[in-house]
Amino acid sequence: MHRQEGFTLIELMIVVLIIGILVGIAVPVFLAASGDAEAKRCASDRRTIKSASNVYASGNAGAYPVEADYRVLLDGYVEDIATIACPTGGTWADAAADGTVPLDLQCSIAEHNG
Repeated sequence: MHRQEGFTLIELMIVVLIIGILVGIAVPVFLAASGDAEAKRCASDRRTIKSASNVYASGNAGAYPVEADYRVLLDGYVEDIATIACPTGGTWADAAADGTVPLDLQCSIAEHNG
């Protein structure tokens, strides 16, 4: 007689349990990394706007763009400015943007400002 080869029920249950544990560990790590990447992209885009406002001021007698019209004024200084935004839908604001200081935008999502 030949013994049938394959997994027993208990072996299959152990394999499923191990896979479940690995997924339980991997998913939270992935979600945390994803959130961190979004925050870093938001911060990077805001730094790009700040740098562009400095370049704008150097060519406009030291006058910086104000918050209300920075996208229009910086259009020639930032490639694809229409696509620069918070990746999670936060809004940017700079209460001190009066045209005398560089734009220092802050995101409405507090975790992105760290």
